Amino acid sequence: MGGHGESQSTDLRAGEWQVAVDYRYLHADRFFVGSQQTTPPKQFFGQPLIINVHTANLNVTYAASDRISVRLTVPVSYGSQSRFYADTARHIARAGGIGDVGLVGTVWLLNPRTHTKGNLAIGAGIKFPTGNYKFAAAYFDSTGNSVQFPVDQSIELGDGGRGVILQGQAFRQVTPRAFVYFTGSYLVSPRNQTDVVRAPIAPGSAVHVSVPDVYTGRLGLSYGLLPERGLSVSLGGRVDGIPYHDLIGKSDGFRRPGYIVFLDPAVALERGASTFTVGTPIRMFARLASANLLKGPGGSIGSGDLAGVLMFVGYARRF
Repeated sequence: MGGHGESQSTDLRAGEWQVAVDYRYLHADRFFVGSQQTTPPKQFFGQPLIINVHTANLNVTYAASDRISVRLTVPVSYGSQSRFYADTARHIARAGGIGDVGLVGTVWLLNPRTHTKGNLAIGAGIKFPTGNYKFAAAYFDSTGNSVQFPVDQSIELGDGGRGVILQGQAFRQVTPRAFVYFTGSYLVSPRNQTDVVRAPIAPGSAVHVSVPDVYTGRLGLSYGLLPERGLSVSLGGRVDGIPYHDLIGKSDGFRRPGYIVFLDPAVALERGASTFTVGTPIRMFARLASANLLKGPGGSIGSGDLAGVLMFVGYARRF
Protein backbone atom coordinates (compact mmCIF):
# COMPACT_ATOMS: atom_id res chain seq x y z
CA MET A 1 0.00 0.00 0.00
CA GLY A 2 1.48 3.52 -0.78
CA GLY A 3 1.64 6.64 -2.81
CA HIS A 4 3.57 8.36 -5.56
CA GLY A 5 6.78 9.52 -3.91
CA GLU A 6 7.81 10.87 -0.51
CA SER A 7 9.72 14.05 -1.35
CA GLN A 8 7.72 17.27 -1.44
CA SER A 9 8.72 20.35 -3.44
CA THR A 10 7.89 23.19 -1.05
CA ASP A 11 10.35 25.88 -2.08
CA LEU A 12 10.81 25.76 -5.87
CA ARG A 13 10.82 29.13 -7.62
CA ALA A 14 9.54 29.89 -11.10
CA GLY A 15 11.65 28.16 -13.74
CA GLU A 16 13.43 25.82 -11.30
CA TRP A 17 13.63 22.04 -11.65
CA GLN A 18 13.94 19.37 -9.01
CA VAL A 19 15.10 15.80 -9.61
CA ALA A 20 14.54 13.35 -6.78
CA VAL A 21 14.95 9.63 -6.19
CA ASP A 22 12.87 8.08 -3.42
CA TYR A 23 13.67 4.52 -2.41
CA ARG A 24 11.17 2.43 -0.43
CA TYR A 25 11.68 -0.98 1.13
CA LEU A 26 8.69 -3.01 2.32
CA HIS A 27 8.79 -6.31 4.21
CA ALA A 28 5.80 -8.37 5.36
CA ASP A 29 5.74 -11.79 7.01
CA ARG A 30 2.72 -11.71 9.36
CA PHE A 31 -0.76 -12.92 8.42
CA PHE A 32 -3.77 -10.85 9.51
CA VAL A 33 -7.50 -11.48 9.76
CA GLY A 34 -9.16 -8.28 10.91
CA SER A 35 -6.78 -6.64 13.38
CA GLN A 36 -5.50 -9.95 14.73
CA GLN A 37 -2.27 -11.60 13.67
CA THR A 38 -2.97 -15.27 13.04
CA THR A 39 -1.63 -18.48 11.52
CA PRO A 40 -1.91 -18.56 7.72
CA PRO A 41 -4.81 -20.74 6.46
CA LYS A 42 -4.57 -24.33 5.28
CA GLN A 43 -3.92 -23.47 1.62
CA PHE A 44 -0.54 -22.15 2.84
CA PHE A 45 -0.06 -25.11 5.24
CA GLY A 46 0.08 -22.71 8.17
CA GLN A 47 3.39 -21.32 6.93
CA PRO A 48 4.03 -17.57 6.57
CA LEU A 49 4.02 -15.65 3.33
CA ILE A 50 7.15 -13.53 3.03
CA ILE A 51 6.96 -10.42 0.86
CA ASN A 52 9.82 -8.06 0.01
CA VAL A 53 9.39 -5.09 -2.31
CA HIS A 54 12.09 -2.60 -3.35
CA THR A 55 10.81 0.49 -5.16
CA ALA A 56 12.68 3.50 -6.54
CA ASN A 57 10.61 6.48 -7.67
CA LEU A 58 12.27 8.91 -10.08
CA ASN A 59 10.55 12.28 -9.65
CA VAL A 60 11.13 15.20 -12.00
CA THR A 61 9.40 18.45 -11.00
CA TYR A 62 9.21 21.74 -12.93
CA ALA A 63 7.97 24.96 -11.34
CA ALA A 64 5.98 26.89 -13.94
CA SER A 65 5.65 29.70 -11.38
CA ASP A 66 6.29 30.22 -7.68
CA ARG A 67 2.89 28.65 -6.97
CA ILE A 68 2.38 26.07 -9.75
CA SER A 69 4.51 22.99 -10.44
CA VAL A 70 4.21 19.76 -12.43
CA ARG A 71 5.73 16.45 -11.35
CA LEU A 72 6.41 13.30 -13.36
CA THR A 73 6.92 10.11 -11.30
CA VAL A 74 8.41 6.96 -12.82
CA PRO A 75 8.51 4.00 -10.40
CA VAL A 76 10.80 1.01 -10.81
CA SER A 77 10.27 -1.96 -8.49
CA TYR A 78 11.50 -5.44 -7.72
CA GLY A 79 9.38 -7.66 -5.51
CA SER A 80 9.36 -11.25 -4.29
CA GLN A 81 6.74 -13.40 -2.59
CA SER A 82 7.76 -16.63 -0.87
CA ARG A 83 4.94 -19.05 0.02
CA PHE A 84 3.87 -22.68 0.16
CA TYR A 85 1.97 -23.99 -2.86
CA ALA A 86 -0.31 -27.00 -3.32
CA ASP A 87 2.76 -29.24 -3.87
CA THR A 88 3.58 -28.69 -0.13
CA ALA A 89 6.84 -26.91 -0.99
CA ARG A 90 7.91 -23.27 -0.60
CA HIS A 91 8.60 -21.40 -3.84
CA ILE A 92 9.50 -17.79 -4.59
CA ALA A 93 7.75 -15.67 -7.23
CA ARG A 94 9.53 -12.54 -8.44
CA ALA A 95 8.53 -9.50 -10.50
CA GLY A 96 10.53 -6.47 -11.60
CA GLY A 97 10.33 -3.52 -13.96
CA ILE A 98 8.70 -0.13 -14.52
CA GLY A 99 5.43 0.50 -12.70
CA ASP A 100 2.52 2.88 -13.30
CA VAL A 101 3.72 6.38 -14.23
CA GLY A 102 2.09 9.42 -12.60
CA LEU A 103 1.80 13.05 -13.73
CA VAL A 104 0.55 15.57 -11.14
CA GLY A 105 0.10 19.33 -11.13
CA THR A 106 0.25 21.19 -7.79
CA VAL A 107 -0.72 24.73 -6.84
CA TRP A 108 0.01 26.60 -3.60
CA LEU A 109 -3.09 28.52 -2.52
CA LEU A 110 -0.96 31.32 -1.03
CA ASN A 111 2.12 32.99 -2.46
CA PRO A 112 5.14 31.06 -1.06
CA ARG A 113 7.30 34.20 -1.13
CA THR A 114 5.01 36.07 1.27
CA HIS A 115 3.63 33.14 3.29
CA THR A 116 6.71 31.36 4.60
CA LYS A 117 5.13 30.45 7.95
CA GLY A 118 2.18 28.51 6.59
CA ASN A 119 0.64 27.42 3.31
CA LEU A 120 -1.67 24.88 1.68
CA ALA A 121 -1.26 23.14 -1.68
CA ILE A 122 -3.62 20.95 -3.67
CA GLY A 123 -2.74 18.72 -6.61
CA ALA A 124 -4.40 16.56 -9.22
CA GLY A 125 -3.13 14.32 -11.97
CA ILE A 126 -3.28 11.03 -13.81
CA LYS A 127 -1.77 7.61 -13.16
CA PHE A 128 -1.11 5.79 -16.41
CA PRO A 129 -1.29 1.96 -16.63
CA THR A 130 2.30 1.60 -17.86
CA GLY A 131 3.24 -1.15 -15.41
CA ASN A 132 2.77 -4.77 -16.40
CA TYR A 133 -0.19 -6.08 -14.37
CA LYS A 134 0.25 -9.59 -15.80
CA PHE A 135 3.89 -10.21 -14.84
CA ALA A 136 4.04 -13.99 -14.56
CA ALA A 137 6.02 -16.53 -12.56
CA ALA A 138 5.76 -20.25 -11.87
CA TYR A 139 2.55 -21.42 -10.17
CA PHE A 140 2.70 -24.95 -8.72
CA ASP A 141 -0.20 -27.40 -8.45
CA SER A 142 -0.62 -30.43 -6.18
CA THR A 143 1.27 -32.71 -8.59
CA GLY A 144 4.35 -30.49 -8.57
CA ASN A 145 3.76 -29.30 -12.13
CA SER A 146 3.96 -25.58 -12.79
CA VAL A 147 2.45 -23.08 -15.20
CA GLN A 148 3.32 -19.45 -15.82
CA PHE A 149 0.68 -17.30 -14.14
CA PRO A 150 0.39 -13.62 -13.03
CA VAL A 151 1.99 -13.02 -9.64
CA ASP A 152 0.08 -11.80 -6.58
CA GLN A 153 -1.16 -8.19 -6.43
CA SER A 154 1.33 -7.45 -3.64
CA ILE A 155 4.31 -7.60 -6.03
CA GLU A 156 2.66 -6.90 -9.39
CA LEU A 157 4.15 -3.93 -11.27
CA GLY A 158 0.86 -2.21 -12.08
CA ASP A 159 -2.83 -2.46 -11.27
CA GLY A 160 -4.09 -2.46 -14.87
CA GLY A 161 -6.13 0.73 -14.64
CA ARG A 162 -5.87 4.42 -15.37
CA GLY A 163 -6.39 6.49 -12.23
CA VAL A 164 -6.91 10.03 -10.96
CA ILE A 165 -4.40 11.20 -8.34
CA LEU A 166 -5.63 13.71 -5.74
CA GLN A 167 -3.05 15.22 -3.40
CA GLY A 168 -2.77 17.81 -0.67
CA GLN A 169 -0.06 19.19 1.59
CA ALA A 170 0.07 21.89 4.25
CA PHE A 171 2.39 23.28 6.89
CA ARG A 172 2.18 25.84 9.69
CA GLN A 173 4.93 27.28 11.87
CA VAL A 174 4.12 26.86 15.57
CA THR A 175 7.46 27.89 17.15
CA PRO A 176 10.58 29.51 15.66
CA ARG A 177 11.97 26.02 14.91
CA ALA A 178 8.87 23.83 14.63
CA PHE A 179 6.27 23.27 11.89
CA VAL A 180 3.13 21.16 11.84
CA TYR A 181 2.86 19.32 8.50
CA PHE A 182 0.32 17.28 6.57
CA THR A 183 0.59 15.38 3.28
CA GLY A 184 -2.04 13.15 1.74
CA SER A 185 -2.77 11.32 -1.50
CA TYR A 186 -5.80 9.43 -2.82
CA LEU A 187 -5.78 7.38 -6.02
CA VAL A 188 -9.20 7.14 -7.66
CA SER A 189 -9.43 3.98 -9.81
CA PRO A 190 -12.56 3.96 -12.02
CA ARG A 191 -11.80 0.57 -13.59
CA ASN A 192 -13.74 -2.20 -11.88
CA GLN A 193 -11.53 -5.27 -12.35
CA THR A 194 -8.94 -6.65 -14.75
CA ASP A 195 -8.97 -9.75 -16.91
CA VAL A 196 -6.52 -11.45 -14.50
CA VAL A 197 -7.98 -14.19 -12.28
CA ARG A 198 -6.63 -15.05 -8.83
CA ALA A 199 -5.53 -18.59 -9.65
CA PRO A 200 -5.52 -20.96 -12.66
CA ILE A 201 -8.79 -22.74 -11.82
CA ALA A 202 -11.78 -24.04 -13.75
CA PRO A 203 -13.53 -21.51 -16.04
CA GLY A 204 -16.74 -20.18 -14.57
CA SER A 205 -15.47 -20.26 -10.98
CA ALA A 206 -12.71 -17.69 -11.46
CA VAL A 207 -12.61 -14.48 -9.44
CA HIS A 208 -10.98 -11.56 -11.22
CA VAL A 209 -8.55 -9.14 -9.60
CA SER A 210 -10.03 -5.81 -8.53
CA VAL A 211 -8.52 -2.40 -9.35
CA PRO A 212 -8.88 -0.64 -5.97
CA ASP A 213 -8.52 2.92 -4.81
CA VAL A 214 -5.43 3.54 -2.63
CA TYR A 215 -4.73 6.26 -0.07
CA THR A 216 -1.95 7.48 2.20
CA GLY A 217 -1.65 10.31 4.71
CA ARG A 218 0.95 11.80 7.06
CA LEU A 219 0.50 14.27 9.94
CA GLY A 220 3.14 15.39 12.39
CA LEU A 221 5.64 17.92 13.69
CA SER A 222 8.96 18.88 12.08
CA TYR A 223 11.68 20.47 14.23
CA GLY A 224 14.84 22.26 13.16
CA LEU A 225 17.41 20.44 15.28
CA LEU A 226 20.43 22.26 13.87
CA PRO A 227 19.02 24.91 11.53
CA GLU A 228 22.44 26.39 10.74
CA ARG A 229 23.52 22.97 9.41
CA GLY A 230 20.25 22.17 7.66
CA LEU A 231 19.38 19.28 9.99
CA SER A 232 15.76 18.68 10.97
CA VAL A 233 13.80 15.82 12.50
CA SER A 234 10.11 14.98 12.37
CA LEU A 235 7.69 12.74 14.20
CA GLY A 236 4.08 12.01 13.41
CA GLY A 237 1.64 9.42 12.21
CA ARG A 238 1.18 7.74 8.85
CA VAL A 239 -1.72 5.73 7.45
CA ASP A 240 -1.72 3.60 4.28
CA GLY A 241 -4.88 1.92 3.09
CA ILE A 242 -7.18 0.38 0.50
CA PRO A 243 -10.93 1.11 0.94
CA TYR A 244 -13.72 -1.46 0.76
CA HIS A 245 -15.51 0.51 -1.96
CA ASP A 246 -14.09 2.80 -4.65
CA LEU A 247 -15.22 6.39 -4.98
CA ILE A 248 -16.14 5.88 -8.65
CA GLY A 249 -17.44 2.74 -10.35
CA LYS A 250 -18.00 -0.77 -9.07
CA SER A 251 -15.76 -2.59 -6.60
CA ASP A 252 -16.09 -6.19 -7.79
CA GLY A 253 -13.25 -8.67 -7.95
CA PHE A 254 -10.72 -9.73 -5.35
CA ARG A 255 -9.08 -7.10 -3.16
CA ARG A 256 -7.52 -6.81 0.30
CA PRO A 257 -9.05 -3.69 1.87
CA GLY A 258 -7.63 -2.48 5.14
CA TYR A 259 -5.25 0.03 6.62
CA ILE A 260 -2.01 0.30 8.58
CA VAL A 261 -1.16 3.03 11.08
CA PHE A 262 2.51 3.83 11.60
CA LEU A 263 4.53 5.98 13.97
CA ASP A 264 6.48 8.04 11.45
CA PRO A 265 9.93 9.32 12.51
CA ALA A 266 12.19 10.90 9.88
CA VAL A 267 15.39 12.93 9.47
CA ALA A 268 16.17 15.50 6.76
CA LEU A 269 19.47 17.18 5.88
CA GLU A 270 19.72 20.14 3.50
CA ARG A 271 23.03 20.99 1.86
CA GLY A 272 22.69 23.85 -0.59
CA ALA A 273 20.46 22.69 -3.42
CA SER A 274 20.44 19.08 -2.17
CA THR A 275 18.16 17.43 0.38
CA PHE A 276 18.62 13.99 1.96
CA THR A 277 15.77 12.27 3.84
CA VAL A 278 15.48 9.04 5.81
CA GLY A 279 12.27 7.68 7.30
CA THR A 280 11.58 4.47 9.22
CA PRO A 281 7.84 4.11 9.92
CA ILE A 282 7.00 1.74 12.80
CA ARG A 283 3.76 -0.25 12.53
CA MET A 284 1.44 0.50 15.46
CA PHE A 285 -1.90 -0.92 14.30
CA ALA A 286 -3.16 -2.85 11.31
CA ARG A 287 -6.57 -4.06 10.20
CA LEU A 288 -7.46 -6.24 7.22
CA ALA A 289 -10.85 -7.63 6.27
CA SER A 290 -11.87 -11.15 7.28
CA ALA A 291 -11.10 -13.87 4.74
CA ASN A 292 -13.71 -14.82 2.14
CA LEU A 293 -16.13 -12.08 3.08
CA LEU A 294 -18.33 -11.97 -0.02
CA LYS A 295 -18.95 -8.59 -1.59
CA GLY A 296 -21.25 -9.55 -4.41
CA PRO A 297 -21.25 -11.50 -7.68
CA GLY A 298 -17.70 -12.49 -8.56
CA GLY A 299 -16.18 -10.47 -5.74
CA SER A 300 -14.45 -11.33 -2.50
CA ILE A 301 -12.23 -9.85 0.18
CA GLY A 302 -9.11 -11.62 1.34
CA SER A 303 -6.93 -11.69 4.40
CA GLY A 304 -3.18 -11.63 4.07
CA ASP A 305 0.09 -9.97 4.96
CA LEU A 306 0.47 -6.34 5.97
CA ALA A 307 3.66 -4.30 5.90
CA GLY A 308 5.70 -4.92 9.04
CA VAL A 309 8.80 -3.00 7.97
CA LEU A 310 8.93 0.19 5.89
CA MET A 311 11.98 2.30 5.09
CA PHE A 312 12.27 5.42 2.96
CA VAL A 313 15.49 7.01 1.72
CA GLY A 314 15.36 10.04 -0.53
CA TYR A 315 17.65 12.43 -2.35
CA ALA A 316 16.46 15.59 -4.14
CA ARG A 317 18.35 18.35 -5.93
CA ARG A 318 17.13 21.68 -7.29
CA PHE A 319 18.44 23.17 -10.51
